[in-house]
Amino acid sequence: MSGSEAIQLLNQSSGYGILVGVGALFAIGMILTTKLLEKYLHEDAKSTEVFMVANRSVGIPLLSSSVYSSWTWATELLWVCTMVYNYGIMASYWYSAGLAVQICLMALIGIEAKKKIPACHTSLEIVGLRYGKACHILYMFLSLTNNLLSCCSMIVGAAGAISIIAGNLHIVASTMLIPFGVLLYTTVGGLKATFLTDFVHSFILLIILCYVDTSILSSKEIGGLDGLYDLVIKHESDRYIEGNYNGSFLTGKSQGAIFFGIILTIGNFGLTVMDSSFWQKSFSANTRASLPGYLIAGIFIVANVWGLGSIVGLSSIVLEGTPTFPTYPRKMTASEVSSGFVLPYTVKGLLGNGGVGAILLVVYLAVTSTVSAQMISVSSILSFDIYKKYINPDAQNHQMIRVSHFGVIFFGLFSAGFSVMLHYVGVDMTWLGYFYSMIICPGVIPLVFTITWSRQTKLAAFISPIIGLVSGLVVWTTTAYHYYSEVTVASLGGQLPCMFGGLTALFLPGVVSIIVSLTIRPYNFDWNELRQAELIVSEEDENTNHRIEISSSEKSNDDKGNTDKENQTTNVRNRDAETDSDNIVFDEKIDGEEQKRRLLSTYLKLAYGAFIFALLIMWVLWPLPLYRDWIWSRAYFKGYITVSLIWVYGALLVIGVYPLIDGRHSAAKIIRGVYNDYIKRN
Repeated sequence: MSGSEAIQLLNQSSGYGILVGVGALFAIGMILTTKLLEKYLHEDAKSTEVFMVANRSVGIPLLSSSVYSSWTWATELLWVCTMVYNYGIMASYWYSAGLAVQICLMALIGIEAKKKIPACHTSLEIVGLRYGKACHILYMFLSLTNNLLSCCSMIVGAAGAISIIAGNLHIVASTMLIPFGVLLYTTVGGLKATFLTDFVHSFILLIILCYVDTSILSSKEIGGLDGLYDLVIKHESDRYIEGNYNGSFLTGKSQGAIFFGIILTIGNFGLTVMDSSFWQKSFSANTRASLPGYLIAGIFIVANVWGLGSIVGLSSIVLEGTPTFPTYPRKMTASEVSSGFVLPYTVKGLLGNGGVGAILLVVYLAVTSTVSAQMISVSSILSFDIYKKYINPDAQNHQMIRVSHFGVIFFGLFSAGFSVMLHYVGVDMTWLGYFYSMIICPGVIPLVFTITWSRQTKLAAFISPIIGLVSGLVVWTTTAYHYYSEVTVASLGGQLPCMFGGLTALFLPGVVSIIVSLTIRPYNFDWNELRQAELIVSEEDENTNHRIEISSSEKSNDDKGNTDKENQTTNVRNRDAETDSDNIVFDEKIDGEEQKRRLLSTYLKLAYGAFIFALLIMWVLWPLPLYRDWIWSRAYFKGYITVSLIWVYGALLVIGVYPLIDGRHSAAKIIRGVYNDYIKRN
């Protein structure tokens, strides 16, 4: 975009205030919180179990809030408004449909994993145990590539939006500063810090979404639901949308919107299943929270895009030619639209600087939540799947934590640098969002089969992603040439090439895996091999040796004043006590494990049902009746927007307020501890 076209919404100090000030504030707050949790709730962030999987104790409210936040991406908020501007209101629906199904799938996969390999830390540990080194390395490459592309796509979109909002702040500055605060609190607090910041992010974001959706709709320029409907109908003739019924903005029959929905959904399967951070959130949940936490997030995640995309996207269409819009008298350029500026421009026109500042904060919180989760994911792969597996199999707790800290810092800096490179080669948010499904999706179905289907063979697991990757890229490039007679950055970013390439990359590996598994040396895998794997890193080795040395020294001194008889009596009593204690713990463990297995079996059936139900509702029963020659009536439009507002306010209560209520006892315990310590010191 040329300097003459650039629109200044806020000054640069606002950008630096968010990137540095809010980043530092969150970092200090989360570091302090981590220390308070360690002191008063005895949660040791120096433990690999706490750092990587939050000690497997996260409850329903915090889990649902964290999953919600992880699925709230900066590009999500920007992109849905762009797509409604391009293809009409149905794009907001298809974006919603492309979010909920994947969370339900992860609920299913997570429960399968908790049931079959409860001590796991990453999805790649499962691959290594079942298929060996070659497959482990292949899927490690696919997962790390997914981490990099998903993280960079968020940074590219967010950095572009932040730069344009904050007085044309240099793109390199915004890109490099985004990981700044995240590095600090993620390095110190690990996954538990990520859970806590995810909750704060979700709470603030939902408050702002409620404000933006309601304020824009009730603004004098829009005039409520009736006013927005009348304005859209009035401006129907301004732009004819190819592929829509009568070129209308208000029709369910939208070819461009459904193509976009397919591309988005394909890519989201890759971003979810191939991202170890989603698996880690499942591993970190306590047994009772594993299904409800994910399903709650899956139900309410549509609140992010449903109302925002519909209200802001349609408002941008009707206001673009008026003095209210920041670009007036010109219209937005193709570059501005594809870079995600529809949202900040519209909010600036209707809500002024305060609204734009709120959007700036939301974009920043969304991207930092994603970056934090990706940092933990990559650090866990580096520590468990590279360092412990291939470099130091006997690695102890402090060594694993050191490698994890290195992984967080390295990936944060590398992803920022890679994002800068993407910007300078001309890749924007929309192009990258269309493209990455060809790279990240080939391993999805084989990885799902790894934990759900006992008959997938090592050969099938290895060759199917490779065939899918190569075939997806071939279909992508040849289709681009077929439709546009050239293979360029522009033609490769077209909808149809990306859709056909993504479909090939996602589904072909599944077909290949099934055929190969059933025809070439078929076998049945014994899931007990996963249950018996010893994956927990010992955290007592060093401390135990230290205690043995101390106790030996103390014993040599104390024995001078004790008789042999007293020592023998004490030893007998200790042995008896230890035996009784071991029996009690053993019995309780048997009962507890049996209850967990029963609960997980029940949850598994419900998870399969929820996944099928979500797929049918979101992709068949709701959208197909709308795909006909019909422009939405006033009544249907008002009902659609009203329900979207109910959803976002409901999400605020369940995702934002519920964790506060649930965590009140822990918060009270910390406050009492701090108060008592203060009284003692004074």
